[in-house]
Amino acid sequence: MLIWIKFIICSVAIIWCGYKASYLGDVLCEKTRVTRTIMGFAVLAGATSAPEFVTSVASIVVVKLPDFAAGDLFGSLIFNLGIIALLDLIEGEGPLMLKVHTKQILYAGWTVIFLSVIVFFMLLRIFTDFSFHLLGLGWESFLLPFLLIVALFSIFKMEKTEQKDATTSFVEKIYKHLSFRTTLFKFIFYLLAIVGLGIWLSQIGKEIVFVMRWSEVMVGTFFLGIVTSFPELIVSISALKFDVDMAVGNILGSNFFDTMIVPLCDALLREGVFLSSIRMENLLTVILAIVLSNILIIGLISRSKRCFLKLGWDAISMVLVLIGGSSILFFLTK
Repeated sequence: MLIWIKFIICSVAIIWCGYKASYLGDVLCEKTRVTRTIMGFAVLAGATSAPEFVTSVASIVVVKLPDFAAGDLFGSLIFNLGIIALLDLIEGEGPLMLKVHTKQILYAGWTVIFLSVIVFFMLLRIFTDFSFHLLGLGWESFLLPFLLIVALFSIFKMEKTEQKDATTSFVEKIYKHLSFRTTLFKFIFYLLAIVGLGIWLSQIGKEIVFVMRWSEVMVGTFFLGIVTSFPELIVSISALKFDVDMAVGNILGSNFFDTMIVPLCDALLREGVFLSSIRMENLLTVILAIVLSNILIIGLISRSKRCFLKLGWDAISMVLVLIGGSSILFFLTK
């Protein structure tokens, strides 16, 4: 019973810190004259990705359970994408993708490439005996950071072009009364709080495995993954009232940066290569994330006006795939 009380307290604390990061991020957006799309993709996504990064790192360094790190990372990816369907429901005015800028396709597309690289090297390790490592790191740990640099270059180049062409690129000033220095200090404070909560969460997860005798993959995916997605949930819902692109950009940006947890965990895991040290059930979660991302991309490209109960068909498809895929994963890992 005590373990679940601690789990709830930690979850609520992460939700609160995520909400505060959303609000303060919007203030910084105004103070720094950064567009809300970039604020959602870069600043807010960086803030809400902190729990995944910290929890995954703590799973490697503190509790020494690589499947915790993988479950948290890959589970968070799929539940983050499920949040977009929830945003469509909350917005309640028809398909959400009609209001999202097509530039978000670039963010989602690069994430699919990153995830495909991860799947590729996981499959190679399943079907071959070759180790695919260099200097103690998997080849993917060199390829992913390189692709990240290329992706960031293409994204910020596109944003720079968009800002030149837009007439209303910057945010109206509604936070004149707030100090930039105080806001930045509070923003950093809540980020540090998320770091501490992420470490605590990994320790709670280890206790759940021991007490409930559940598998590390299941606890990592369905408990750590969901909890570390709470900041994305609350931040995106909060950001929805400011700007749709900011809300969706937070989700896609978070998944974009979360994929870099793989080379980070690989560098910290000294007992072997990270992707070789995790159970292959995690492969299903990564493939599920790719499928969900592709559905989102199709929705952004097709921009269909068709809906059911004010939900776009892309959102409905994502919900069905998420439920079906999660059910299969649950029975494979329990």
